Amino acid sequence: MNAFVLVMVPLLAGASIFLVRWFVSPYPIYMQIRRELDTLTDAKKEERTKAVQGCFERSAAILKKHGSVLLSFHALSRAEGHRLESNEEVAEVCDLIHAAGHDHPFQGISHGYVPEEDWLSFLKYVKHAPNINPEEGKDYIDAADRWRQDHGYPSPPDDTGYVSLVERTLLR
Repeated sequence: MNAFVLVMVPLLAGASIFLVRWFVSPYPIYMQIRRELDTLTDAKKEERTKAVQGCFERSAAILKKHGSVLLSFHALSRAEGHRLESNEEVAEVCDLIHAAGHDHPFQGISHGYVPEEDWLSFLKYVKHAPNINPEEGKDYIDAADRWRQDHGYPSPPDDTGYVSLVERTLLR
C-alpha cells in the first residue's frame, strides 16, 4: 500500500497539473499570437502608407520640375507607380496628385480604355512592355487602346476627347 501511495500521489498531481494547463494555457497563447499579429498588421499598414506617400511625393516633385512638358501619367510612371501593391494604392496616389492641383493621371483613359480595377496591371504592362515609353510621349495612350481591345472592353464614347488634349499638350 505504501508503494501504491508513493506512485499514485505524484502521478495524480502531475495529471492534475497537466489537465489544468491543458484547459487554461491556450488563452494566453492566443492573446500573445493576437498581439504579434496586430503588431505585424499595423507595421504592414504603415509600410503601405509610406509607399503611397512616397510615390505621391516623387510624382509631385517630378510634375513640379517638369510640369509644362510632362503629363501626370508620365510622372506617376517615373515615380514607379507600378511598384505599388494594389489598385487601391494606385487610386490613392492618383487622388493625391489630383488634390495637389494636377490632372488625374488616368483622366481620359480610365473612362473607356482602362477601368480603375486594371490601373496597377496597366501600369506594369506599360512599364515592361517593349516599344512603349510610359515616361514621355503618347505611347501610353496607344497602349491604353490596345489594353481595351485585348481585354474586350467596349469602345469608349466619343466625348472622351482626351486623346486630342494629350496630343495638343505634347505638341507644345
